[in-house]
Amino acid sequence: MEDLLNALASAPRGTGLAVIAVVLVAEAAFLVGMLLPGSTAALAAGWLAVDRGFPLPLVIAVVTAATVVGAHLSWWRGQHSDAPVKARGKVRTLLSKVFRGLRRHPVVAVAVAQCVAGTRTLTPRAAAAAGVPYRRFAVAQFAGAVVWASVLVTSGTTAANLMPPLDPDVYVAVPLVVGTVLLVLLAAKLVRRRRVAVTA
Repeated sequence: MEDLLNALASAPRGTGLAVIAVVLVAEAAFLVGMLLPGSTAALAAGWLAVDRGFPLPLVIAVVTAATVVGAHLSWWRGQHSDAPVKARGKVRTLLSKVFRGLRRHPVVAVAVAQCVAGTRTLTPRAAAAAGVPYRRFAVAQFAGAVVWASVLVTSGTTAANLMPPLDPDVYVAVPLVVGTVLLVLLAAKLVRRRRVAVTA
């Protein structure tokens, strides 16, 4: 383990930020992303901005771009999903209410959802299924992503400046742990899909 940490510590200084970007894309793009710590990852990006000497605007741009890419992948998956059609009973009633809300207030709903864990994953899919125009979705999601990323990354840099410096291994271990969790979750999802396909 120590050898692995040493190897990662000597890796290019953008490695941690790249792992955070992957986590943010996965959080928004895949349903399993609801289990990922998106807000924590954005805060960690602020810590990295201080520890690794990254310009704050660059880190905010990376965090924003990652969550925007994930949301657009989620939108695409929502357009190609038949889950709303298959829904029955109370689930169908709940989806109908959600869709009505998205159609009435698409900009506000999508922008606010970007700032709430879980809804960052579900709202783009629901907006696509509800027939929200893509342009409205894209503008609202981008605006929400910019605000969300700016607040969390800036909070992370503020905390990093106020707290005493951490051991350098922490900055290596955290992205490693998050990346490992992400790979395990994605592998479990693929195995579950394969089992369903075999039994179908």
